[in-house]
Amino acid sequence: MGTPVRHFTATTEQGQVFTVNIERDFRYDPYRDFLVCTHCDWSPSLLTTQRIIDMAGEHLSSAHGAGRGLAQQDNESFRKARLIMLPVVAALLIGLLVFLNS
Repeated sequence: MGTPVRHFTATTEQGQVFTVNIERDFRYDPYRDFLVCTHCDWSPSLLTTQRIIDMAGEHLSSAHGAGRGLAQQDNESFRKARLIMLPVVAALLIGLLVFLNS
């Protein structure tokens, strides 16, 4: 569907790890996020961010029996992009303010 931007993982009693991704489709404005299970064809329609977290945990525990240790993490490339873009944008804004004041 789109680019994975966040991962939800949980483990079963036997230690098997299951993952649900939030995938973002950048073709739409505003961007649309979708939940996609990497182990089955489950992909519901989404409403809010809180509902995303609830739905991911519910799917992992009910469909795959992975109810232990629900964790979420941002995709590595998006985290790096934010770390790089924040100082660049701040420097550009400061430069623009200095240019406009002179």
